[in-house]
Amino acid sequence: MKYILLPKPDTIHQLPFYFAVEEYVARHYTDDDYFIGWRVRPTVMLGRNQLIDNEVNTDYCKEHKIDIFRRKSGGGCIYADTGCIQFSYISRAVNANEAFAQYMQRMADLLQGLKIDAKLSGRNDILIDNTKVSGCAFYQLTNRSVLHNSLLFDTQLDHLSNALTPAKEKLQSKGVKSVRQRVTNVADYTQQDILTFMDYVRQEMCGTEVLELTEDDMKGVSEIEKELVSDEFVYGKNPKYSLVRKHRFEGVGTLEAHIELKNNVIVSINLVGDYFLLGDIDHDFLSLLKGCTFTREAIEKRVEDIDLSTIIRSLKPRQFLRLLFGREPHVMKPEWLKIDLTSKKSTGETAGILAKHHLNTICTSGLCPNRSECWMARTATLMIGGDICTRKCRFCNTLSGRPRRLNPDEPRHVAESVKALKLRYAVITSVDRDDLPDYGAAHWVKTIEEIRRMNPDTKIELLIPDFMGKVKLIRQVMATRPHVAGHNMETVRRLTPSVRSVARYDRSLDVLREITNCGITAKTGFMLGLGETHEEILETMDDILATGCQRLTLGQYLQPTAQHLPVKAYITPEKFAEYKKIALEKGFKHVVSGPLVRSSYHAAEGL
Repeated sequence: MKYILLPKPDTIHQLPFYFAVEEYVARHYTDDDYFIGWRVRPTVMLGRNQLIDNEVNTDYCKEHKIDIFRRKSGGGCIYADTGCIQFSYISRAVNANEAFAQYMQRMADLLQGLKIDAKLSGRNDILIDNTKVSGCAFYQLTNRSVLHNSLLFDTQLDHLSNALTPAKEKLQSKGVKSVRQRVTNVADYTQQDILTFMDYVRQEMCGTEVLELTEDDMKGVSEIEKELVSDEFVYGKNPKYSLVRKHRFEGVGTLEAHIELKNNVIVSINLVGDYFLLGDIDHDFLSLLKGCTFTREAIEKRVEDIDLSTIIRSLKPRQFLRLLFGREPHVMKPEWLKIDLTSKKSTGETAGILAKHHLNTICTSGLCPNRSECWMARTATLMIGGDICTRKCRFCNTLSGRPRRLNPDEPRHVAESVKALKLRYAVITSVDRDDLPDYGAAHWVKTIEEIRRMNPDTKIELLIPDFMGKVKLIRQVMATRPHVAGHNMETVRRLTPSVRSVARYDRSLDVLREITNCGITAKTGFMLGLGETHEEILETMDDILATGCQRLTLGQYLQPTAQHLPVKAYITPEKFAEYKKIALEKGFKHVVSGPLVRSSYHAAEGL
């Protein structure tokens, strides 16, 4: 038996490289038996006919940078890393079963030679203290057989356990399932290190006999490797499997989804149950899901423009997603977000003044976490245009629907409240009034003029809607010369369609650009914790700066009710501080960043 020597023996390659070496040698060198020991970086190795979702926790592997590859041999799924030794044995024996039984017995004997009580179990496994340390699998070529023998020497067993524990429930599949066994490491039973042990095995198996692969050999290896590393080989061999999901929804009925998947992509889907059908479920709904990746996010995007209630009576998109994926994981609120909303005397006085003048505040409708602090200081952000918004954004708690007619006395009431509260700095915002020809612009102008008439020393900050991007209307409001004019981006570009109902990312940038063009100090803010990435946050900062806007607020999204978007993550105060530092370094002149920050929080600072 000859030991296979590679051109760069100390280099650790990806798994398909070594499988390619095995196959190349088996096809091109037929005069002897061959043997090689090798190691890989963290990798999950699937048998030829195994279903990935039945065997592998793919989320865990992605998080911990664990590769996933498939081999041509059958058998079970295993985890390997640099603490796990792979031995390849290429045999010319006529009776492959007998040859491999003899080989595995020899490996057990080698361990016993180190005074380790190793025993052969059946013909595939080696046990120490009735715990598995080694297993094998093989496949046959013409007149040659290839065996892979995996030996746990000093493997990270926590990775092994977690990577090979599927996150999903058991699936209906024709794929072969692994039999899980208790495992241990050889290193617990010997003083030898892994390289010394590998040298020991090489000497015992091959002595000084070697096969040195040439550069031409390696070109042939590379051609085989291309197939083994391809997605077609790794995932194309993945068999189809079926899922069944069932749930009863009040007012809808019982829904039972039967889904056929391949590589986590929907091949077919059917819904059965006692629901009341109103439309063409196959053409207008289910056919649109074929070819969609089976994730909550991908399916949510597919159904976002479908009114499911016109197809299945009373069915809402969030209920359909609940059926397929269960409840969204609840992120626990951390200690730093626990706030005191206990009413103090001064907060009651502020509330009384606002109630007297029949005013709405974003402090209340938006469930602002800072309202006690602001009201104690006799400050408030006043909301004009009524208390019903024509838009229905999934992050906002303001009432949505058909608004009432504008109150002609509201501008005067706002001005009187500013005076009664003795505000030196008033922040005015509004609901969206897409029902009005001018989207409420004239009402904004009247309100600002009235505040100025009654409160000539009060500085005014505006937080305006997008006025559907109508430049003429934005200029009309900016002509009142507010001290600051803000318009919030709310979130990053990717998430805008799912977070905001009508507003558009680029349109909001255009609003900020027009405010700056009018010579007014522009301001904006967006929320964190909705699922945005670090890179997207930085990209949004750059987009905002490009408009000329240099005042920024960053705050934590807090889910107002169960009907609103869930919190994806709570951002730590330290991370908010880091983003403030980054924003200032990028060129923002004033940044307020923290978990409880809202767009008008400490609005007068830095002016």
